[in-house]
Amino acid sequence: MGAEPQHSPTRRHVIIATSAAAAAAAAAVVIDRAVIGDQAGEPPDVAGQLTPNDGSWQRVAVSADVPDGRMHPFDLGLVSGFVRRVDGQPQAVSGVCTHQGCRLWFDASDDRLRCPCHSTSFAPTGQVLTHQLPMAPKPLPALMVREADGFIDVFAPVRRDQSG
Repeated sequence: MGAEPQHSPTRRHVIIATSAAAAAAAAAVVIDRAVIGDQAGEPPDVAGQLTPNDGSWQRVAVSADVPDGRMHPFDLGLVSGFVRRVDGQPQAVSGVCTHQGCRLWFDASDDRLRCPCHSTSFAPTGQVLTHQLPMAPKPLPALMVREADGFIDVFAPVRRDQSG
C-alpha cells in the first residue's frame, strides 16, 4: 500500500553514467586542445615561443659562462628561465612549469628540468619527459634570446614602477 520501494542504481547504471561522464570529459579536452592549438597557429603538443607584447632585451649571462651543453639559470623578476648553447647558438626556455607555475630546477646528472610540485620533468628543449598527472602538461615555451658583445640577453617584460 502506498509508495513503491526505491531502487538503488544497478552496477550497469553506474557504469553507463560513469562512461558518459568520462566520454564528455575526454571530448572537452580534445576540443580544448584543438582550439588552443589552432589559436596558437601550431599543433598543441609543440612548445611555442613566449613573446611579451612590451619588453626589452635584458642581460641574463656573460657569453663565456654558457658553454655548449651547460644550462644557466636566470631570474629577471617577471621572467625566470634557463639559457644554454646548442651548436654555438644560445637558446632559452621558461623556468616555470606549465602545470601550476612552480619554479623548475636543473638536474645536471639527468640533464633535465624538474618541477618540485608534481614530479614532472622537461628536456632542456622544453619538451615534457615525465609526469604523474592525469594529462601531460604543455611543453615549456621558448624565450627570445640573442647574443651580442659578449653577453646573452632575453627579451622580457619590464617591471613597471608602482609610483609612476
